[in-house]
Amino acid sequence: MCSRSEPLRFNHLLNLSSPEEGKMRAHCLLVLSRRIAGCLLTLFLLVSVAAAKTNRATIGSLTYLGSDQFGSAFRVTLDPSLVTSQSLSFANITMFVDGTSQGSGPVTTPVTILFIGGTVDGVVHPLASCASGCVSIAVQLLSATGEPFSFKLLDGQEFTTFKVTTVALEPLPGEKFIQAQQSVPIVVKRDASGK
Repeated sequence: MCSRSEPLRFNHLLNLSSPEEGKMRAHCLLVLSRRIAGCLLTLFLLVSVAAAKTNRATIGSLTYLGSDQFGSAFRVTLDPSLVTSQSLSFANITMFVDGTSQGSGPVTTPVTILFIGGTVDGVVHPLASCASGCVSIAVQLLSATGEPFSFKLLDGQEFTTFKVTTVALEPLPGEKFIQAQQSVPIVVKRDASGK
């Protein structure tokens, strides 16, 4: 009477003729209520996901490549193509290494920038060398206008982010220094105030 393939009929559920049929009908009502609850939960989750806003967007990565006779190398890759079809512009990208810094000047994505630290063939680069270890490596992105800026995500949402984004590498647990090939994603965060 209450198979998955056979639809439930309410007029059958109300016809109580024996205790066994009553138990069977109670079981069918329980199955029906569980199906309805499952459908409502699924609908609620779909509506929640559709209404949710993205609060973070990964637009690239910062990687300490390592140190050798050619200095210490730091790579900043900015490619927001996984979150937007728009290019993003920045007034400056500043690399910080153990108390030293170097800027790139204006950039537009997609772009990969290689920063070199230390002294190579008598040339002193602005960034510190990590040959003896580094404890602080960071990159800071400044918006092209010096103000919060917006771009459209691939799902059509408008995403406004802060004027400055900073990400940093830290020594891994149990390590004293940042390790070669260590990397961190560059993530912009939503600025709901737009200020």
